[in-house]
Amino acid sequence: MIKLFNKYQQVGALFIVAILSLGSIDPTRAQQPASSPTPVTPAARKAELHQALIDLTNPFTVMCVAAHPDDEDGTTLTMLRRKFGVHTVSLFSTYGEGGQNAVGPELYEELGVIRARETMAAARIQGSEPYFLGLKDFGYSKSPEEAFRIWGHDEALRRMVLKIRELRPDVIITNHSVANHDHGHHQATARLILEAFDAAADPKRFPEQLGQLKPWQAQRLFVRIFGAANNNAPAATDKVVAIDPNEVDPVRGSSFAEQALDALQEHATQGPWPKTIEDLMRMRGGSGGKLPAIRYQLAREAPNAPALTADSIPLLSGLKLADSLVYHITPFKTQDATLIDFLDQPVVVLESLIEWRKANPAIEASSRDPQRAQMMKARFDRALATAANISLTITPGDEVLIPGNKNTFTLDLENNGDRSVGIDKASFTGWGQTQQVKIADQLLPDTEAAGTVETLTPTSAKITVPSARHLYDGLLFGNNFVATAEVEIDGVHFDLSSEVKVDVAPAIEILSITPSPCVHTDNSAERCEEFEVKLENHLASPPRDTSIIINDGDGHAWPAVSHLELGPHETRTQQVLAIPSIPIPPKYVLPVQRHSPLTLKISILKQGGSLITEEAVPVIYANAQVPAGLKVGYVLSFDQTIERSLAALGVSAKAIAADEIKSADLAAYTTIIIDNRGYEAHPELIAANSKLLEFVNAGGTLIVFYHKSNEWNPDPKRNRPQLAPYPILLGDERVTDETAPVKFLQPAHPLLNFPNKIRLSDFDNWIQERGLYYPKEWDSHYTALFSMNDPGEKPLTGGLLVAKYGKGNYIYTSMVWYRQLRAGVPGGYRMFANMISLGKK
Repeated sequence: MIKLFNKYQQVGALFIVAILSLGSIDPTRAQQPASSPTPVTPAARKAELHQALIDLTNPFTVMCVAAHPDDEDGTTLTMLRRKFGVHTVSLFSTYGEGGQNAVGPELYEELGVIRARETMAAARIQGSEPYFLGLKDFGYSKSPEEAFRIWGHDEALRRMVLKIRELRPDVIITNHSVANHDHGHHQATARLILEAFDAAADPKRFPEQLGQLKPWQAQRLFVRIFGAANNNAPAATDKVVAIDPNEVDPVRGSSFAEQALDALQEHATQGPWPKTIEDLMRMRGGSGGKLPAIRYQLAREAPNAPALTADSIPLLSGLKLADSLVYHITPFKTQDATLIDFLDQPVVVLESLIEWRKANPAIEASSRDPQRAQMMKARFDRALATAANISLTITPGDEVLIPGNKNTFTLDLENNGDRSVGIDKASFTGWGQTQQVKIADQLLPDTEAAGTVETLTPTSAKITVPSARHLYDGLLFGNNFVATAEVEIDGVHFDLSSEVKVDVAPAIEILSITPSPCVHTDNSAERCEEFEVKLENHLASPPRDTSIIINDGDGHAWPAVSHLELGPHETRTQQVLAIPSIPIPPKYVLPVQRHSPLTLKISILKQGGSLITEEAVPVIYANAQVPAGLKVGYVLSFDQTIERSLAALGVSAKAIAADEIKSADLAAYTTIIIDNRGYEAHPELIAANSKLLEFVNAGGTLIVFYHKSNEWNPDPKRNRPQLAPYPILLGDERVTDETAPVKFLQPAHPLLNFPNKIRLSDFDNWIQERGLYYPKEWDSHYTALFSMNDPGEKPLTGGLLVAKYGKGNYIYTSMVWYRQLRAGVPGGYRMFANMISLGKK
């Protein structure tokens, strides 16, 4: 199919943003095509053209290695690319899935998916390309030995060596040092870099990688210097390189530090971040209104590497190539200026590029470094396309692909320039095959042409949703599809490319099941009798003869929905009963009546019993009792864990908006809970805190879950007073070993005895860690209940502090109850029940 039309005509074609750089990845699960291309401002077009031209001057690659997303040196990456045209890449050991989420409920692999997207968004601002080793982030670690025990040292090294051989960096930089005693992932990554620097060049190391790949020797490895005396003027000394983050990018009108800060803001789940450079200076220091210099120490260099000099390009100074691939292009018909002086005259830039290519038709083919030559040719082609103002996009016909179904992809060529463009050929690559696509023979100025290609998704194609299940298997965000076009302007031929990732999904997808896991107690057995199943029909027609069944794992199955009704592309929630509607065997114990854990499977079947998809729901009984008459209010932060946990306990509970605290009748509640980091999530709580303390003084119980030290401790600059009724000062100490022994300091305290007798077994099977940001100082009014510590460290006793205040009780706890409640750890529910019951009889 061929379409040719003027770009100003109303058309039915849909567009996505083209990807014209090597190695870039579309982070969205499914593209939502816009009805028209996003307008490009003159300033943005000028910056794009400047980048395309400056890229032609630098054939080197710099790799920044980091343990987690946001650990990279965004300022240096931005400066190297935007000012000098260096090919910059970032390599992350993990996806950061073991961290906290500052903006939403997602944790673990779900959080890793979000952080991968955030990293890609940040990289676009930096001008770099992100890559991941896919090592597991198991939470905060205090030693590299623990990291290697989880990762496997040799496997982690193998992955890093592979990426170095694939990406071929000339220089490697990192913020991590083997001399630091910080996060164990940081220390382990620092050790890996040192090993991989040499191992990647050794053909005897991981020889199974060699074939198309070859050993690769990076020339230099730099480790960032923190805490040293800095000045604001960059200078190179013996084996030390300084970079000025305050330098202003004249094309974009902002400093490289400001651009890096914009990139950092994309890491929203790890925020909040400084909003301005002034805020950043208050956090990191600086003088005279400037940030301190970024300093790197040369830690390792290749044999016979050239000496580090004071050349104009930091980190790369003195490096030479055996054959130059730097394109020295003078402006068309003038020798008195540089090509970058003509950013406002793209016609001059285009003419100059065309004339240079005609005079140098095969410079890349003569190179003894074909991979570097290929990168530079792609950069030259991109410069031609940018100057000519032409682009190629690829758009899938549907959001997702369904095994066994056909799908249409549209390739669209747009010519916004003032010259005709010849189209030599266009092709589409997907599912391991390449096929030609007919678009048009010629594209006149201000026109666009589109061609379509029909593909069949193999029945064997692996399902790639939900993304969280594919964080580690190479199918994150789906399968890759590539469009290419060979075009010609004034006798010069060059290539355009565009790519898109598309997920593969079942015809009917189970988006979510609520509640999951389903935790129930003696007060809430009916809670697991019914589930809300959110479904999406990916078909363009209603499903036929489709049903939902439930399997209890003991060989018993029963129909929950005999005829599933869903409209074309409809998403809706289906109520599913977990109680059999068929005769059940004698003495059969219903799933909701069992005290042992089990897993229900909710399956969607089509006629004949063939499976479309299924999801598992853990059903967990917690022997947690609560007294009658509790009325609990809670202020949520980022998820619904507290709300769902209270429902599991069968407690009368109500959410309170933070801005309602001042006016609400708090006397209606026996207990109020401030969720994790509640004073950070809702700054208005600080002004209302006196009302919460009055509630305690009058006889209520207030429970405050963990906060970070910089969110809790008194800070006059943020108008934050002491928030607890008696002083509590938080530190940054953690107990990261989830199996760390727990000692009861006050075994007779009511919190350990009513309404549930707490035992050491209640701390079995914990998730990820015991607690974080433990108090380092607290008033003598508080009673500490627990002592615990990581191996070889001193005990921490501030994990749960409780004090009488007036007629009521105040509890501050740094222990990660939310992870245990979310995972359905029964002991977590028993202790939670005791906390909300304190003061009741």
